[in-house]
Amino acid sequence: MDTGFRSVIGSDGAMHLEHQVGTIRFDLASGQMTQVLPSPSGMRSVIRSNGSFGLEQTIGNMRFNIEQGSYDLLL
Repeated sequence: MDTGFRSVIGSDGAMHLEHQVGTIRFDLASGQMTQVLPSPSGMRSVIRSNGSFGLEQTIGNMRFNIEQGSYDLLL
């Protein structure tokens, strides 16, 4: 599981700064919070700030949001 600060270019094209502490990921640009549920596979379940449930898969420096059909570039 990733922890610490990282820059992200979101699917909206905007640069974001994220900080992950344990299973909580904070988007410091938007103020949103996502809970990343631990998973032994490459696919992770997430609970977003609006209460929606989703799936993410990280391959290299790309984080795919499966249910949204979008991706983020992790720098």
